[in-house]
Amino acid sequence: MSIDRDISIRQKLKPFNQFLQMEGVTEIAVNRPGQLYYEREGVWNQVSLPSLTYDALIELGITAAKYSGDNVNFSKTEPIVSVTLPDGERAQFIQPPACSPELVSLTIRKPSLKIISVDDFYRSGFFNHMRKAEEQNPKDEELLEIYEHLQEYEEGAKKRVEFLRKAVRYGKNIVIAGETGSGKTTFMKALMQDIPRDERIVTIEDVPELVHGLPYHDNKVCLFYPSEAKRNSNVTAASLMRSCLRMKPDRILLAELRGPETFDFLNICLSGHGGSITSCHAGSCEDVFKYLALKVQQAEDAKTMTTEQINRYLQDVIDVVVHIHNDKKGIGRHITDIWFKPARLKS
Repeated sequence: MSIDRDISIRQKLKPFNQFLQMEGVTEIAVNRPGQLYYEREGVWNQVSLPSLTYDALIELGITAAKYSGDNVNFSKTEPIVSVTLPDGERAQFIQPPACSPELVSLTIRKPSLKIISVDDFYRSGFFNHMRKAEEQNPKDEELLEIYEHLQEYEEGAKKRVEFLRKAVRYGKNIVIAGETGSGKTTFMKALMQDIPRDERIVTIEDVPELVHGLPYHDNKVCLFYPSEAKRNSNVTAASLMRSCLRMKPDRILLAELRGPETFDFLNICLSGHGGSITSCHAGSCEDVFKYLALKVQQAEDAKTMTTEQINRYLQDVIDVVVHIHNDKKGIGRHITDIWFKPARLKS
């Protein structure tokens, strides 16, 4: 690595130095020019930094790519780059067209240099709250209690609203299913309003719809892939989901599951990123699992999985399925069914 490249990247990083050196900071994120977030002791904090203009962020990304290696680029045709900075921090840059026009996404993850002993963990209460394997999660118990009343004639509709809003707040993985024109995306945006506003959200879509569904959530990044993207394209739904893992999201919202990216989505959900919401085309809650199994089978990494393994994987990851139908000659758009994993396990 040349001395000139090292000097150049450190010069461009000067606006970030106070946060990189701040005790307790683990993540730094820029979602839009002039605005910086830093995570300290599990809480995101926002500050204004006018020096972080669009051009300055693009120049920083280009400089970081050059610092990383001769074959690494950051451009409109290669809009995503992941690099290691001089002091070991991992950084990821995303520019249009993979994110909203005039925006640049930057995430910096600081390596932890602090050594905490097992005794320190013990004194902090780290070991005090483990449940037995057979014990039900209290939030699942609450949702199950509500779920058992969804079919009631008079109170059922209110219970369905309560169930779905709490399922979102409690971080359940939700799939909204229905035919074209049934209102899946519109309802998905409605559910998104119940995501706690202090959470960091990444949306992924090909058509800008979800981007307009989070007017009250400031800490968000909206990513885009071209509808005609091929598997070997620089930007695909699957590549954006893998990029998400370097962006410290609390929630990942994928507009629609259509192909082999379904396997990547499930892997992300299983890796601890709960609270994901997505949609797919299916005629019923039961058909969702058949449809998604076919999409998983399209993924190269899932070729060796049996149908039974895929079905078990799907039912392990997905917590809630909502089916919507548009009865054009009758009652219009409405929910026809709600599937809930703990209810299936109980039956």
